[in-house]
Amino acid sequence: MSETRYYRDLLLIFMARILEKEFGEEALDLLVEWKYKKTKERWREIARTTGRSDPEYLFRLFSKEAHDFEVIKKEKNALEVKVKKCVHADVFKRFNATDVGQKLICNGDHAVVEGFNPKIRFTRPKLLMAGDDCCHFKFELEE
Repeated sequence: MSETRYYRDLLLIFMARILEKEFGEEALDLLVEWKYKKTKERWREIARTTGRSDPEYLFRLFSKEAHDFEVIKKEKNALEVKVKKCVHADVFKRFNATDVGQKLICNGDHAVVEGFNPKIRFTRPKLLMAGDDCCHFKFELEE
C-alpha cells in the first residue's frame, strides 16, 4: 500500500470525526454532498473530453496498486469486477470507520457513473466496507 494513500485515508477519518464532533453529522453530510457533486462534474467532463461513455472505460477505476480484483466481464457495454481486497477498506476497517469510508470513498462510485453516463446501470450487491467478502461492481449500458 502506498503511504500517501494510507495517510490520505487516515486524514479523511480524522477530518470526518472532527466534523461530526464539532458540528454534527450534518456537516459531514454536506461535505459528502459537495464531493458527490464535484466527482459527478469531473466524470461528466471526462466523458466529454474523451468521447467515451461506455462501461468498459470505467475499468480505469480499478488499479493493481489499490485493489486485488478479478475481472468477470469486460466488454464495451458491460463491465463486472469483483474486488477481493481494497486498501481503502483495509484502512477504514482498521480504524473502525467504515461508515466514513462508505460516505467518502464508496459513494463516489455512484457519482462517477451518474456524471459519466446516466444510461449505465450501476449495481454493487456486495461491499467490503459493509463487511462483505468483496466489492462486486456491475456496470451495464441500458439500451
